[in-house]
Amino acid sequence: MDAAGRGYMRPVEAVAATRERRLTGQKVIVVLEGASLELAQGRDRGLQLLNSLEHRQLLRKCGRESEEVRPDIVHHCLLALQESPLNRAGRLGVFVRTADRQLIEISPLLAVPATYGEFAKMMSNLLYTRRLKAVEKNVSLAQIVRNEHANFLPPNSFKVALTVSGKSVALREYAQQFKDATQPVVFVIGAVAHSDPTDECSFVDDKISIAPFGLTAAVCCSSLCAEFECLWGVC
Repeated sequence: MDAAGRGYMRPVEAVAATRERRLTGQKVIVVLEGASLELAQGRDRGLQLLNSLEHRQLLRKCGRESEEVRPDIVHHCLLALQESPLNRAGRLGVFVRTADRQLIEISPLLAVPATYGEFAKMMSNLLYTRRLKAVEKNVSLAQIVRNEHANFLPPNSFKVALTVSGKSVALREYAQQFKDATQPVVFVIGAVAHSDPTDECSFVDDKISIAPFGLTAAVCCSSLCAEFECLWGVC
């Protein structure tokens, strides 16, 4: 990311297409649900990404628990997703739905900063300007779009929520039903430390648990990508 808060474009094999094209064909769509991404005024009077370490006093004044404000979870998830072979092969779509109901579309070309500090600057810029452009050229790497189902749920797609309260499955066996899929399959993952925002997702067709214990959102993302890479021969 440069000094203006613009992002860097990754050299991927798949060229970023329109949203309509990215929501068709054999691919996985991941929706990070309930993400804590919001702006707060910093000590220098500038806008910063609200987090539990730097803004404890502000959270205390607002009567909010610090455990609820974890933008680092989104950072870890996006690192896992954007760096995956599945994404590089053009077989992955990523959306983030924030706790305050904003919908962020992530381009497969977005290179996520490795450090949280740079990620926070990038996301602050996105939340303020509503669009993140590439340094190299006038390409949109992330943007806030209307929070409508048509913008992130492909028509006729099968939609699955990952939750500890879902039915217990072996992910490898469960994924087999999508081996010859011609439409995207959607997986909703709660981007939170506690609670389960997927409970409010009435659009899902199935709810599954892929482990007998709680997993971090980033581990869920990595597991999904790995299974579908093997399933579709992307490895």
